[in-house]
Amino acid sequence: MTNQGLFFGGKALLFLALFLSAPGITRGGGFQMVDQSARAMGIGGAVGALIGDPTAMNSNPALLSFLEGTIFSLGATVNVPDERFYGVSPLTAETKMQAQVLFPPSICLSYTSPGGFAAGISVTVPYEMQTEWDPNWVGSRLVVKSDLRVAMVTPAISVRFSDDLSAGIGINLGLPRILYEQRFPFAAPANSIPRSDGDVTYDGSGNVCYGVLIGLFYHVGDFLSMGASYRSHMNLAIDDGRVRYRGTDSVALSPEGKFSTALVLPNQFLVGAVIHPFSWLNVYGDLEFSLWSEFSSVRIKYADPTLPDVLMNQDWSNTANARIGLEAAFSEFSVRAGIRFEKSPVPDATLSPGLPDATGTGYSLGFGYKAGEGLVLDFAYSLMRYNDRRITDSSIMVGPYVGGFNGVYSSQTASLAINVTYSWN
Repeated sequence: MTNQGLFFGGKALLFLALFLSAPGITRGGGFQMVDQSARAMGIGGAVGALIGDPTAMNSNPALLSFLEGTIFSLGATVNVPDERFYGVSPLTAETKMQAQVLFPPSICLSYTSPGGFAAGISVTVPYEMQTEWDPNWVGSRLVVKSDLRVAMVTPAISVRFSDDLSAGIGINLGLPRILYEQRFPFAAPANSIPRSDGDVTYDGSGNVCYGVLIGLFYHVGDFLSMGASYRSHMNLAIDDGRVRYRGTDSVALSPEGKFSTALVLPNQFLVGAVIHPFSWLNVYGDLEFSLWSEFSSVRIKYADPTLPDVLMNQDWSNTANARIGLEAAFSEFSVRAGIRFEKSPVPDATLSPGLPDATGTGYSLGFGYKAGEGLVLDFAYSLMRYNDRRITDSSIMVGPYVGGFNGVYSSQTASLAINVTYSWN
C-alpha cells in the first residue's frame, strides 16, 4: 500500500471506530436505539424508574422485581434518518443521503416470583446505523456506504428487599458487525494517464464484548419513586477485519488485507424518577451522564508488518442528557407523550459524514391498548430534530479541499415502534 493508500485507509478505519464508539448518547434516535419498546419511546425514553415494562431492564435491572409473573415482549422499531450536507465550504451545494430504513428488533422474557426475586433476558440491537451516499458525491473519499449493527444479549436478576426497595444486576454481551465503503484514489505514477477512483471496503465481526449493568429502585412514597443504574465501560475489538480494493489496477495496492482496532465504550450513569400526582397519571424524568472523555484516541493496526499503526486523537467531551415523559393510564388504554434533550460529545474538528452527529431535541407520542386477558399492544411515534452544525475548523482532510471537510450538516430521524406484550400472572 502506498503512503496515499495508508492515509485514506487509516481515515476509513477511524470512522469505523467512531461508529462503534457511540453507545447511546451520541445519536439519540438516529444511531443508538435508546428506546427498547414502544412504551419507552412514547414517554421520551425516560425509563430509569419505569415499572410494568420488562424491556426497562435494559436500563435498570432492579425494575424486574416489581413486575408480576411471566412476561414476554416482542417489538420492532422503524427508523428513517434524513441526513443532508451542504458544502464543501465555500460551496453550498446540497447532498442528501439516500433513504435508509432500519428495523431493530427487541425480544424480552422475564419472570418475577411472589417474593420479588426476578430473572430476565433480552435480545436487542441497541446500536444500529446505515448510511449510503451517492458514489460520486463530494465526500465519497470519506464514506459512500456504511452499515453497523451491535447485537446485545442481556441476562439479569433482581432481588426485592422490601415492598419498596430492590436491586438488580445484569451482564451485557455485545457482538458488533461492520461494513464500510469509500472511494479510493488511483495511485498512479507521475505524468501517467489519470484514472477514476476505485472502491475500498472494510468489513468484519468483532469479538464478544462484556459489560456490567447494576441498578437500584426505591418507592419513596405514594407520590414518588426513584431508580438509578450504572453501565460499565465495554472493550470492543475487531481482530480480523478485511480490507478489499476494487476498480483499480494499481500494482501498489494489495487486493485484500487485514486490520484490527480496539476502543473502550465509556461508563454511563442514569438517575430516573416518576411522580404520581394522580392515580391515573405518571410523570417520568431521567438524567443520563456519559464519560465520553474516556474516548480520547483510537489506534488502527494493519496485519502487514511494513505498515505503521495509525493513531488518531478524538478529544470527545462528557455529556449529560435529559428525558421527560407523561403517561395517562385508564382502564383499557394509555396515552403518552415525551421530550428529550440529547447533547453531542463530538467536537467540530472530528465530525464526519460517516457519523453526522449533533445536539438535538426529540418529541414523541404513544398509545397503549389492553387487547385481551394479559395482552397489551403499544404504539409510538418519535421525531428527533438535530441542530444544524456549521463546521469551519475540520481536521478531516480529503481530496483537493484545502482547510478540511467544512460545511453544514442537517439531520433528523423519524421513528415508529410497536410492541406486543403478554403476561401470565
